[in-house]
Amino acid sequence: MRALPTIAIAMGDPAGIGPELMVKVLADARLHTRCRAFIIGDLAVLREQAATLGSDLRFRPIKNLDAASFQPGCLDVLNPPGFALGARLPAAVHPQLGAAAAHYLQLAYELAMQSRADGVVMAPMNKESFRAAGYDYADELAFLADITGCPEPYILGAVRDIWAVAVTEHVALRQVADFITRPRVRDKIKALDSVLRRLGKRQPRIACAALNPHAGEGGLFGCEEIDAIAPAIADAAELGIAVSGPVPADIVFKRALGGEFDGVVCMYHDQMNIARKLQARGDIATLWMGLPVIGATTAHGTAFDIAGRGIADPGSLRAALEYAIRLA
Repeated sequence: MRALPTIAIAMGDPAGIGPELMVKVLADARLHTRCRAFIIGDLAVLREQAATLGSDLRFRPIKNLDAASFQPGCLDVLNPPGFALGARLPAAVHPQLGAAAAHYLQLAYELAMQSRADGVVMAPMNKESFRAAGYDYADELAFLADITGCPEPYILGAVRDIWAVAVTEHVALRQVADFITRPRVRDKIKALDSVLRRLGKRQPRIACAALNPHAGEGGLFGCEEIDAIAPAIADAAELGIAVSGPVPADIVFKRALGGEFDGVVCMYHDQMNIARKLQARGDIATLWMGLPVIGATTAHGTAFDIAGRGIADPGSLRAALEYAIRLA
């Protein structure tokens, strides 16, 4: 039998809803039959959350991964030195919390680069706290690209049974068109085709969304479809990829969710994520590809306004863990 994948679960922001979500998701007794999971985060925060929720999930502190036991009902917790924050943290932007979240994530990928972890899952982190801690990156993906030496990581979004990728991510909307080039669009089509094949699709059907209204109306509303998107689609088709488009963005996800496509290549962040976030939370997650191992996180943020109240929906973190296990 194939060995179970080892999954590192990073806490994210300790003062957000992440610890609550982790307790809710990791209490599932079936987890140990599907992976070898361990936590990188604050032990006191986890124990406080378990007590608040009335969970019987137990946590076992370890100093290094060699000490992990991976026992059912008891999660091994690697609490890095210098980051024992304690319980009852204020649910607000704070550089100390941003530094902790970044350190947990960095340690997870350091273990991955040592072949000690087959996948990484992270509870939500707060980008303001991350930047306040002195991390001069647009987002956590740029941070991971730097620490792993991977030049082109990208975000893959799950939308029920549909997978989506964006040619551009965290850039200003006025700059998006400058990034829509034939090579970039072609590379994202190829990347999405590769992931769908890993997920068991023998001949994935991919839609490539247009950038402009009505797919540009033959150049009336913009020429990106003519100059970059359509040529990239033709390049991918020559490689044997079943890709259609450019499909107007206001209809592409309706067609995909109706069963016509397995995946969608979007042109920018909101084009992909508005469609995703209209779906049930348990059906969506955000994946990081192009790194040493699969990474996954929630499709939502730290939700400081409801942190500590026990009402956070664990569906997206559960989906993230599920996808990480499958791809690992």
